Amino acid sequence: MERNLFGGTPADVAENEAGVRVPGGVGLVWDGPGEGAAQVTDLVDINGSPIVQLVADERGVVPPFWGPADGREALWADFGVGRVKLTSSNLGERYQAHTEALDPHGSKAYTDQQLGAYVPRRGARLTVEKGATWGAMTVPGVEGTSGDTAGHVLRLETENRTPAGHTEFTRLKNNGAVLVDPVGAHVPVAIGQYEGAGDSSTALSISRGRAGTDPAVFRVRADGRVEASGAVSAPNIGGARLFSGPSAPTNPRVGDVWVAYGA
Repeated sequence: MERNLFGGTPADVAENEAGVRVPGGVGLVWDGPGEGAAQVTDLVDINGSPIVQLVADERGVVPPFWGPADGREALWADFGVGRVKLTSSNLGERYQAHTEALDPHGSKAYTDQQLGAYVPRRGARLTVEKGATWGAMTVPGVEGTSGDTAGHVLRLETENRTPAGHTEFTRLKNNGAVLVDPVGAHVPVAIGQYEGAGDSSTALSISRGRAGTDPAVFRVRADGRVEASGAVSAPNIGGARLFSGPSAPTNPRVGDVWVAYGA
């Protein structure tokens, strides 16, 4: 703890029995008002020199001095006519410093220390009991139809930029969207299916409504079948043409089918 400042105010004076100030009065300092109080000798004057008693100035005012190193807030001074309570005079400055300090109670440092034990920065292994939720995130409410599209709940970044100037990769945005980008030339998304699943089990499903609801407008089955409820457009499907006869089509396109017969 730190020493608190005492004295130096109009209320901190040496007085006689008549209440008249005593210039140059000498007094002792105690840790309480009662007879069982102990004398306090761990005092320091305003210049940093140790003192064991108080000496009033020419006006009878007790000069500023620093109290014991235990940081106590109150002392009792006796100039021969009884003990008078002295209260530390730097409370305002200490309160302001306390409110402006980064971690005045040490709670931030404690939390940082404990957090490292709960969620290790590397090699983390989390065990969640059945039916329990490990973590839940609250994001801003919907604004119109977009929600908050600027903020991120989770963001994977690289230390250095890619050749194209990117540092952000997989992100979970505040509106629930997941953006998946690989760090380097890797498969962005790999979806596996339990080896015991049947051929018709779903490996990937995109629903018209919220996830997992029907109807599914796009589905990939465990055996690789692709089911789409709408038209599928690609260079060799969707716009394919069917020809038949002894001669090939004059201007064939990718995806055209020619069934030759009658040659």
